[in-house]
Amino acid sequence: MRGTVLRYGRFYGPGTGFDAPPATPRVHVDAAAHAVLLALQLDSEGVFNIAEPEGDVDTTKAREQLGWHASFRLADASLA
Repeated sequence: MRGTVLRYGRFYGPGTGFDAPPATPRVHVDAAAHAVLLALQLDSEGVFNIAEPEGDVDTTKAREQLGWHASFRLADASLA
């Protein structure tokens, strides 16, 4: 059996009710959505922590295998 699990921190950003980052672990909704896109495009497999890299949550696997970055924002992507 194959599968992919994305484990998210607490969401913040537009539509979440939290404009400012909440307590850790946390992740901006744009960066969280980008993780989903990357996981689907790369046909990834395994468990990935999707959160800002601080505290006790290790996001190395998501960064190295998916190319995911917690700093991703949709507004920045439209400028590229």
